[in-house]
Amino acid sequence: MFTRTCSRVHSAKWGAAVGYVFVLGGGGAIGAYQAGALQTLAEAGVTPASLVGCSVGALNAAYFGANPSPERARALIHFWQAEATRAVLSPSLLDRFRGAPAVLRRGDALLDQRPLRDLLNRSLEAHDLSELAVPLTVTTTCLDCGEAVHHTSGPLADILIASCSLPGLLSPVRLADGHQHVDGGVVCGVPVQAALDGAGPDDVVLVLDAGLAPVTGLPGRCAAGPDPQSGCGLPIHPELPYTAPVERASARVLDVVLRSFTVARAVANRAAVRDALGDPRVRVLPHLADAWSAGHLRTMPTGPRDFSRTGDLMDAGRAATAAWLTRGGLTSAPAEAPARRHLP
Repeated sequence: MFTRTCSRVHSAKWGAAVGYVFVLGGGGAIGAYQAGALQTLAEAGVTPASLVGCSVGALNAAYFGANPSPERARALIHFWQAEATRAVLSPSLLDRFRGAPAVLRRGDALLDQRPLRDLLNRSLEAHDLSELAVPLTVTTTCLDCGEAVHHTSGPLADILIASCSLPGLLSPVRLADGHQHVDGGVVCGVPVQAALDGAGPDDVVLVLDAGLAPVTGLPGRCAAGPDPQSGCGLPIHPELPYTAPVERASARVLDVVLRSFTVARAVANRAAVRDALGDPRVRVLPHLADAWSAGHLRTMPTGPRDFSRTGDLMDAGRAATAAWLTRGGLTSAPAEAPARRHLP
């Protein structure tokens, strides 16, 4: 179901039942870290009453939301380890060269979306977003109106592909509202506010930020922030300061565009989540920066398109989340959002 305005959630609220609402942000290869965190949560008996996802977070949410059990979480781990998954999510240079003539002909994308569609059709049994066992909201960006759109029903593969369609890599997807949609991370890569809008007053919103430069950190409460005191509830080691890796410099046009997009997206997303993080229902789980500074990650990926660290990222997601649960992350009071500065 769609509304006329792109900024509204496209359904009634999820209901009054108390539960956990999982928010899974986008982040390319860092989605492997998110998969590890989901496994630890599931094995601890923390399962979602509803899910909100964007980009690769939407892929994880759709896979896990079909049956949010420890078994399904472990299957998600195998999904990330599979060579077929890596081949689709991290296409080779040969695939890029093969795609170049298509760009010249169509002028809208370098890569063919059909491999991703085939992967989704093989991995997911549901055909409509509303058919999943757990209600899932997927965020896309409407290319026509420039606003975030939060979908709760519609063709599952189409909506997931749209949410992952990084401009220039994959073509925009025309959805049932008649508009073209691209990666939700363009304006709303960690859709915390959409989750709060649909959550009940006693629900708990668990946020898993998969950004290499996380946007959900608060000053003094995040290993990626200024003057960090902890890693989203984890003790950090002073000898392991976190600095977001700089992707390898390259003169290739595509790499320059993608790196520029990553920077711009981070700025937009920090602004989008800032107010929502102060809601008392929100708990931010340890993300990559926290895992590194707490000693749970041995090697850092070079960027959101570096799929060579998948195993390390999943291990870190499991370890950091387990430590967070042990330290009372679910029951401790949330951090207060910093006061906004009012410009004269």
